Amino acid sequence: MSLIDAVKESGETRFLPIMLTTLTTVGGLLPLALRGGTLWAPMGWTIIGGLLTSTFLTLLVVPVLYKMYTKEELNSI
Repeated sequence: MSLIDAVKESGETRFLPIMLTTLTTVGGLLPLALRGGTLWAPMGWTIIGGLLTSTFLTLLVVPVLYKMYTKEELNSI
């Protein structure tokens, strides 16, 4: 399998589980962020922001960087 095909297939395979996990966690943290008080609400928003950022990095940035820094001839074994 070529490098670009492997990157595409891995992205398609892992997209739904990553998105479902992220949405479930964000949904669980929303009550904490909305009604958590002065201590818990900022922490809830921080966790939600970090989770959304890491999801973006996992689904988009990591495959692009992998494609950029991996040589094609190494994957033909």
